[in-house]
This record gives sequence, structure tokens and C-alpha cells, in this order.
Amino acid sequence: MKFITKLFAVIQTLIVVGVAFSAQLAYAHGEKAQQPALRMRTVHWFDLELSTAKLDVNEILVVKGRFIPSESWPHHVASIEDGSAFLNIGVPGPSFVRLETRINGTPGIRSTTFKRGERYDFVVTLKARTPGRYHLHPIVNVKDAGPMIGPGLWVEVGGTQADFQNSIKTLLGQELDLETYGFAHSVGWSVAWIALGLLWFGYWLTKIPLIMPRFRRVSALGENADDMITARDRMVALGVLLVTLMLIVGGYIYANERWPITTPLQTGKVDTAVLEREPSPVMVRMDDARYRIPGRSFRIALTVTNHGSSPLSIGEFASGGLRFINAAVQQVKPRDADDLVASDALRVEGGPIQPGKTQQIVIYADDAMWETQRMTTMISSPDAVVAGMLFFFDAKGRRYPVEISGPMIPLFGGY
Repeated sequence: MKFITKLFAVIQTLIVVGVAFSAQLAYAHGEKAQQPALRMRTVHWFDLELSTAKLDVNEILVVKGRFIPSESWPHHVASIEDGSAFLNIGVPGPSFVRLETRINGTPGIRSTTFKRGERYDFVVTLKARTPGRYHLHPIVNVKDAGPMIGPGLWVEVGGTQADFQNSIKTLLGQELDLETYGFAHSVGWSVAWIALGLLWFGYWLTKIPLIMPRFRRVSALGENADDMITARDRMVALGVLLVTLMLIVGGYIYANERWPITTPLQTGKVDTAVLEREPSPVMVRMDDARYRIPGRSFRIALTVTNHGSSPLSIGEFASGGLRFINAAVQQVKPRDADDLVASDALRVEGGPIQPGKTQQIVIYADDAMWETQRMTTMISSPDAVVAGMLFFFDAKGRRYPVEISGPMIPLFGGY
């Protein structure tokens, strides 16, 4: 007996350690779980920033950024234009309270529709609620498609949970604590329905024979199920039905008397304003895209036309939340060890593009992130289409983002 007890304790310990270890591995970068086609061809995120990376409970955190729904949105994924979409912030548990969302200046309190190829600037205001270290992600939830997860940012919240305050003032001037408001009513109604359910279930448990013997008698012996229901059973069922209806009607009347002024749940949609497109001097066509599996290298051939008056250079290629930087054009340092930025992993052949010229450009995005971030499974995609954002810079440092997309060919040897 002692041996069995010790063995059980060891098994429990191993299970706890295993769960803790797996949770640690999954602590960051939840976007890894999404298919490369979703990460590369749904929403392009860029210019993400936090007002601060460290704050205390009750302090404000502002998340800013931009995103562009891809022109190459997969056909098998519900469209961001046809259904309902909602911008949110993904973080483990109720760690923050969302106070306000603005998308191109429009309040983001309701569902909306985003147009492919348009840029959306967003500002989300959060209030820290629970101490801890969190990996925060911007998310666009799309009806019938699910969440489109953006790159993660680390946030550390200090302080004490007990100090958190989340109170509001109603139109009638009443002060409410949203952390506890309505909790007693929720508990009371839950207890009432559970008690009624247990009463109903308990009555049938007292019947002889019980449920399974009755089922066997009906199915195997061919007895009439209705003959097993007695007059007393019908009276009890009628009594439970009447109690149920009384609770429903009584609760409705009580709620109307207790809270005569209410705000209905907001189920409408809002039209998000579209920003006026800034004139861009660059036109890009993807001619060829190849991913070399052994070297974890992405090669893209482009035809670029510069209609501007200043030479243009490619400073960054971003795809699926990964950023590949051309260090000769711009300097970008990762925020931390988990920031998906390769500071000097973009090699450009054929640039810069002179004004009024059309040039053939080849870029190489070489880094282990393709594999460590599980993007290599794009080679098994049914349509083998990839997409990403190129960021061009002119001589004055002005930036011009352009989306590129097209079919990709996997290579198992050299280019």
C-alpha cells in the first residue's frame, strides 16, 4: 500500500513538472500556432509600440500600431471584408481592462469591416489589473475565421492585485465597483438553478428501477416507456415546470422593477474610416519566390519602378510577424530576446532604384527564424502562395510600404 501511494505521488509530480515545462515553452509567441498562410496573407502588422514596458496595477498602458489587411487574403478563409471583424488585445487571463480603442480615429467598441489593402492606425488604452509578466498581442478577430494574431510584446506589471480599482459612475450618479457588481446576483441565480436541477435529478434517482434498467427494459424487452411513467411522476414534472416558469417570470419582473433604466447589449456595427492613401512613387511586381530549405533562405526576385525624384532603397522585408532588416539602409535593434527582428538578415542585389527607372531586384531574407518560428511549413501549403511587406526608403528617409505576393517554390538544394 505504501509503495502504491509513493508511486502515485511520483506520477503526480511528473505530471505537474511536465505541465509546467510545457507551459513555460508556450509562454510566449502564441502566433506560432497559426499556419504560415494565415500569418503571411491575412493581416500585416507594423510599427507596434507600447507607451511603457513596465507599469504597476491601476496604471495605463497604451498600445499603438498599424496593420494592413492583405490583398492576397486566402480564398479558404472567411473574408475580413464580408463578415464582422473586431480589433482586440490578446493577453493571458484578465490581466488588463480595456478602456478605449480607436481605429483611424473611429471608436472600436463594436464590430466593423476592414478593407483589403487599406492601412489602419490603432490606439488601444489598457489599465493594468493583475501583476505579472505578459506577452501581449494585437489581434483582429474575424467572423467564421478566428483570430489573426500579431507580433507579441512583453509587458511587466508590478504592484498588488488587491489595490486594483475599477469603478464607474452611472447616468444616475451611482458609483459601481465593476469587480464585484452583480456577483451576488450571479451566485444566487446559479444556486437556484443548480438546486432545481439537483431536485429534478434526485427525484428520478429514487425511482426503482433506475435509468439504465428502464432503458434496457424498453430496448431489450420491448416494454412501453410511457407505461413506466406514473401519475406521481407527471405531477412532479408539472411542479418543476411551474417553478421554472415562476423563476423566469419573477426574475424578469424583479429586474425591470430594480433596474428600470438599462443599456442593451451593443450588437450593431460601426464603419471604420479609411485613411487617405499617401502617394507612393514605387511600383513592385514579384517575379519569383523560392525558399531554400537547407539554408533557411528566402529569395525573391522583383521588378521595381521608381516614379519619384529620389533613389529608393529596400530597408526591410516583413512577413508573418518576422522582420528582416537591411542594415545598410536602417538600424533596428530587437526590443528583447523574443523580438522577431533579424537586424542584418536582408541582402539586396540590384539597388538602389534610380528615379524614373525600372530595375530588377533580388532580395535574400536569410535567418533561422524561418524554422524556429515554424514558417517552413509554408512549403506544404495547398496553393503555395506567400505575401509580405517591403519598406522602401528615399534619400530623405521617407518610408513607402508596399505589399508583395505570389507563388513560392520550395528548393531542397541550391538556388
